[in-house]
Amino acid sequence: MTFKARGLYASSSKEPGGFRRGPWLLLGAVLVVIVVVFTAVSVLGNVAVHQTDRTDSYTGVAVIRLDNSTGGRVQLHSGDGDEVLVERDLRGSPLSEPDEDIDANGDRLEIDTGCSGFLFFSGCSVNYDITVPAGTEVTVETVSGRIAANGLEGDLNAQTISGDVQVGEHVGAVEAEAISGSIDLEDIEGSARAQSTSGRIVATGSGELLEASTTSGEIDAAGFDAGEVRAESVSGQLMLGGGFTTLEASTVSGNVTVSTGTPFDLMQVETVSGSVEATVPDGTYDVTGESVSGNRDFGVATAAGADSRIDVSTTSGRVRIDGN
Repeated sequence: MTFKARGLYASSSKEPGGFRRGPWLLLGAVLVVIVVVFTAVSVLGNVAVHQTDRTDSYTGVAVIRLDNSTGGRVQLHSGDGDEVLVERDLRGSPLSEPDEDIDANGDRLEIDTGCSGFLFFSGCSVNYDITVPAGTEVTVETVSGRIAANGLEGDLNAQTISGDVQVGEHVGAVEAEAISGSIDLEDIEGSARAQSTSGRIVATGSGELLEASTTSGEIDAAGFDAGEVRAESVSGQLMLGGGFTTLEASTVSGNVTVSTGTPFDLMQVETVSGSVEATVPDGTYDVTGESVSGNRDFGVATAAGADSRIDVSTTSGRVRIDGN
């Protein structure tokens, strides 16, 4: 007698589950093609087939505006006389070429730089080195390139998305903005404003106003003297001090540290869970504010209506004020 398998058992001689190789082989082939194309684009983008150095000079310029959207850096230096010297190196690839538009009109010099062609992995960039005469107002914007300025005399506005901003030995007002890059302002003689989302802010010098804000980045302005100081962060630590007439600081969870040896009119600090520690000149202070659950410890004399006022409020953060 011959036994013949039927039904479910009859399919046991086939591949389990009716597995089909076709779709998976096709998917694998597609992935291989994608990897090959991606590698080829990356290689072509990093092949610098066009690299040029250019230098131009301009006189009678009072305002410089540079928008560098290529990812290249910008360096600014002080110069003697009234000549603006613009030096740059332009780098292109088979995928993208740098485009530069210069408009010298009257006392204004405007430079707009970008890349044509394939934008991603293109290897296209323009790096600038600019000599700036004293008294010139400068505005610089970059995408990811670093902005560095040293020894300038005049108002400066520096903005970048992910690049760092470094300003040193500057005379004049400074405004700096970065999303993820750090901001370093050293030896500033003039008002300073700095804003960053996640980057750290450091400021030293003196001026009428210091204004600094971050979301998660730390602010260290303990070495900046200003008539008015305003600083805020969500979770970043604040370190403030120097001399000031009025100081306003606020955080959600970041700690606040203030240290000053100069008498002041008002020190106002507010946090949710961040602690507050301050060292102030010995004297008598009008202390106001409240803490919901945080401890409050004051090592200075207090009296309502005193000339100097300390207003500190927290939700759960600890407060400690000492004299020096």
